[in-house]
Amino acid sequence: MKKIQRPAYNTHLPFIKENWQGNPVNKLNQYINLDGPSEKSFAELLKWQRERNPLKPLKKKQQSNVETVHNKSITNNRDSGIVWLGHASFLFTLSGKHFITDPVLYNVSVVKRFTPLPCSTEDLKHIDFILLSHNHRDHCDKKSMQQLCTLNPRAIILTGLEIGKLLQSWKITNPIIEAGWYQTYPIDADVTVTYLPAKHWNRRGLHDMNEMLWGSFMLQSEESTIYFGADSGLGIHFKETAQLFPNIDYALIGIGAYKPEWFMNTAHTSPADALMVYEQLKAKQLIPMHHGTFDLSDEPIFYPKQEIIQLAEERNINDILHLTIGQKHFI
Repeated sequence: MKKIQRPAYNTHLPFIKENWQGNPVNKLNQYINLDGPSEKSFAELLKWQRERNPLKPLKKKQQSNVETVHNKSITNNRDSGIVWLGHASFLFTLSGKHFITDPVLYNVSVVKRFTPLPCSTEDLKHIDFILLSHNHRDHCDKKSMQQLCTLNPRAIILTGLEIGKLLQSWKITNPIIEAGWYQTYPIDADVTVTYLPAKHWNRRGLHDMNEMLWGSFMLQSEESTIYFGADSGLGIHFKETAQLFPNIDYALIGIGAYKPEWFMNTAHTSPADALMVYEQLKAKQLIPMHHGTFDLSDEPIFYPKQEIIQLAEERNINDILHLTIGQKHFI
């Protein structure tokens, strides 16, 4: 049976990059990165699981070093700002509209939260847009999406190519707009949202490697320009992003799930990598994310924030904004 070719882009959306022909696929009909693969082989996964973790003793009775404040009225205020919900979940309010990114409101299977959600799920009403960067379970959670969409049936989901099929299989009926890299979504808001590259990969089962696209988002309003880097390893796309968007106010970059680096560095940035990305993007402020909530790799839960604070002090970098979960940073 002949395989259907994966779409390279959404034919209804414009490109912001000249001469871009859309997302390429490999001979296996899988989406690929701009500069090499991020996924690891099963043999490499086994090697990681079998090798000794020198940081394991530090995980005994570990606690998150990320503060959380309860915020029941989290969506009542329409003033522009950023609220961290934990991990890669954020509530952006721009030009009076609420945008929520990669909402994961519960545990991820057997992986438990180290920080609580700063409100109840029922408090997350009045959401206008839901941004899904990719299909990994710590970014795209079935229960969270179903409940959020039930509470916000008119919220528009902005995501990457082919992810709509997954959401529809969950009986989600919200409007869904898929984009390829360098495409801008047509939304009725005074905010421009563009889907951009990331160096990562997608998979939820045994036989769906890179059948859905992954990426990052740029949100632009009169008040601010926010780059949501999602999951990504170091790659050529960061310098290119800075060229396409020379006035980034906030760059949200992951700093957790980075050890062992030989296994993780093609898919996630370490604290040191995040500082490099921040410099490449030429952003005004760096907001570290993807840490402190879920224990996903060899480093203890408190390591990423501790390390980036130390590195920033050594390099005299003063423009890092460490958010408290649930507390709004006004912009």
